[in-house]
Order: sequence, then C-alpha cells, then structure tokens
Amino acid sequence: MNTYAPRRILPWFVMAIIAFGTGWWLRQQLAALPVATANPGARVTSLQEYSPKQSYTMALAPGDSASPVSMDLMQLFYSVFKYVEKQHVDYTPEQAKPMAYGAVRAMLQSLNDPNTRFLEPEEARLLQEAGKGTYYGIGAALTVVRKVSQDVERRELTVIAPLPNSPAEKAGLQPGDVITEIDGRWVIAYDPFRQVQRSGVRGSELVKALEDARKRVMAGLDLRKALNALTNKDQAPMTLTVRRGNATLKVKVTPGVLTVEPVTYRLMPGGVGYLRIAQFNTQTPDSLKRALAGLGNNLRGLVIDLRNNPGGSLEAAAQAAAMLVKSPALALVETRNGESKRRQPVNISANPRVKAPMVVLVNHGTANVAEVLAVALRDKAEAKLVGERTFGDGLVQTFIPLPDGSAVTITTGKFFTLSGGDFHGKGVYPTVAAPTVPKQGHDLALEKAVSLLSQQRTTTRA
Repeated sequence: MNTYAPRRILPWFVMAIIAFGTGWWLRQQLAALPVATANPGARVTSLQEYSPKQSYTMALAPGDSASPVSMDLMQLFYSVFKYVEKQHVDYTPEQAKPMAYGAVRAMLQSLNDPNTRFLEPEEARLLQEAGKGTYYGIGAALTVVRKVSQDVERRELTVIAPLPNSPAEKAGLQPGDVITEIDGRWVIAYDPFRQVQRSGVRGSELVKALEDARKRVMAGLDLRKALNALTNKDQAPMTLTVRRGNATLKVKVTPGVLTVEPVTYRLMPGGVGYLRIAQFNTQTPDSLKRALAGLGNNLRGLVIDLRNNPGGSLEAAAQAAAMLVKSPALALVETRNGESKRRQPVNISANPRVKAPMVVLVNHGTANVAEVLAVALRDKAEAKLVGERTFGDGLVQTFIPLPDGSAVTITTGKFFTLSGGDFHGKGVYPTVAAPTVPKQGHDLALEKAVSLLSQQRTTTRA
C-alpha cells in the first residue's frame, strides 16, 4: 500500500509546484497591468513634458540629491549588470537593451500603479501620435479597473469611451464595457490558482482544477499583449467578448487608422449652439477657436457635449477653459516634492468668448480633464450638467521621453476642484439626470439641455 503512495502524491506535488510558479508569474503580470488605451494618448495628461536631454540629465546629474539608499540601490543594479556582462556564459551585447528595458519595467511594476509604466520606442511613438489626434486599432480609451471580491483581486480591461466614428463606436462598444476575451483568448484579469486554493477541493479534483487553471493562463493574454492586439495596425477583424452589466455579448470590430476631429459644432434651431469636444489633444484649442467663431456672437445658449470624452492633455484643456469660463484657474493639482505634498492651481488666462448660458452634457465616458472642465463650467460659469455620473479619473500622468526613443509615464499628481473636492474614483454627478444613449432616434439628454436653456431664457426675460 505504501508502495503506491508516492505515485498518488506526486501529481499533487507537481501541480502545486506548477501552480506556485505560474501563479507567481501571473501576479507579476497583474501587478503590471497598465492603465493604457487602444488610443494611448487619449487619457495621458501632462503637467510637464520633459525633453530627452532634460530627462537624461535629471537621471544622471552628479549633483542629484538622491538619498543614500537610492544611490546604494543604483549601485546594486549596476553591479549585477556588470557581473552578467562580464561573466554570464551566454551573454551577448545584444541582450543589454532587453535587460535594461526589463529592469525598468519591473521597477515601475513594483509600484503597483498601473498608470506608471514603461513604453518601448514604438509604444511611445504611438502615444505621441495619439496626442496629435491619430490612432491605430479599435479607437477606444481603455483603463484597468481594480475590484476585490471575496479576497480575489480582479483588474478588468474596461472601456472608458469609444472615440467618435471609430471602429469601437461603430461596433457598439459603450463606456463601462469590460473586455474579457479577444478572439476567444482570455484577457487575464485575476489569479485563478488563488481561486482554486480558496475552493477547498482536494485529491484528484485539485489536480484537475490546477491543470485547468494552468491551461487557461497559458492560453490567455496578459494585458500588454491584449493592448498590443487592440492597437495593432493590422486591419484583420477581431471578436471581443464583452461583459456589459450582467450580460455577456460578442462584438465584432475591425481595427483601423483613425484621425479624430477634436471639436465639431452646429447651430441648432432657436439660436442654440451645439459644441462637441471629443478629446483634448494638441489640435483642440485651435479647433475650438474656429468652432466658436463659426457659431457667432449671437448665441441664445450653448450646449457643450463632453460625453465619451476620455480626457487628454491638461494644457489643451486649460486653453479650452480659457475660452469658455471667466476664472483665474481651472482646478487644483496635488503633487509631491520630496516628502511633502502641495496643492497648486492650474492657472488659465481667461478670455471667455461665450456670453450665453451653457449646459454641459456628461456621461460615464467623461473622464480626467474632461471632468475637470465640466466642474469648472458648473462652478464658475453656472452651467448645468446634464446626463450621467462621470467616470471618476482624477489622476495626472507625466510623459517623460528617454534618450533612445522609449519613455515612461509616471503618476505625478491628483486633480481637485477649486473648492477642494475630490472626484477620483467617485465621478461627478449631473445637475439633471438624463439617459445619454439615444433612444428611437432621440438624444434625450440633448433635448433636455435645450429645454433647460429655453427655460433659462424665459426666466431671464420675465
């Protein structure tokens, strides 16, 4: 009887080792899940963009006030690198860059901040192109939403907003959709080995459960691979499995190249202007200036549509705000300098070109600096917000290019309203709730906005 015991125990032991190893690898991947985008620049904001020379000097200046601990750790890294370079039996000079990239990526991953990430040169180039309004892939701003349920941590690839006229919008993707599979491959969102451990199964059932978990992970896509698939220049159609609320649906989408017009406008009946700001990129201020000139100076009201605007450049948002609201500042930003934190205003040179009353349309796809602008218009221009609660992304990332074309994005701050309000993770609630998805050809939120402007004009005349 004892003769066969090792044979019965061995599968459990082997599967436990496999589970431990694969689970460790998986946790490293989950820790690295970046808040990124299928149009990367749509949600990267920047308080300051460093030139490659500046960032290189900042990192290597002899007079840098790095702490002794930091200097010791940098020396540690350099020592290990030199040992490998001089003594590893299979080392070749071509491996130096992958080693350096891997070290930087792992260093940033250890912060467990999905907004702070390393970008290889091609990824950095795509992000910079996105900042100018050109995108590859499905054309949707994505983020990673962290959820904890029954001690299992999930990080779900979630749609902030599809861009206008993008493949994602045409395919019917909506804010809040969770992408769970790409062409049948699981987008890894949690550690299934931990789930097996919590299940309490034993014996042969445990062996089977661990093997099923291993197969699922090895056949799945970590987030970086998933994002590469969604930003690929390849035009091949793909099928996304999407969770929307309690429903699961299949969405077919054909990636492409998309150039976004950041601002569109039209004059509606009754002298009401309609202005849609799709995102804040380098083209937005000039586009907004042209739109306001096109609407003219005799508006009886203005609807500013920020629905599905995932944010973008803080500088572009500040320049836009200067044309719309009479205020010395757009918002407050909390940053860290050494061991202390401080809040400073994002100053704007206010020169509002709109004197008519305004209503702002928002929804769950309104995020980051778009939320900041919506609050500023509400608080400083007496604009009513109509629609749904916004996304709740109040973090600031700074894009720092590096000498070889790679880059890092680092979370450098957090937005607060001018009164000190914190909307991160909470969103901004509308003044008047209204559905933002058109029904039977009617945009009910827009109709409500026009009605409010009409009531306001009537009240003013009375």
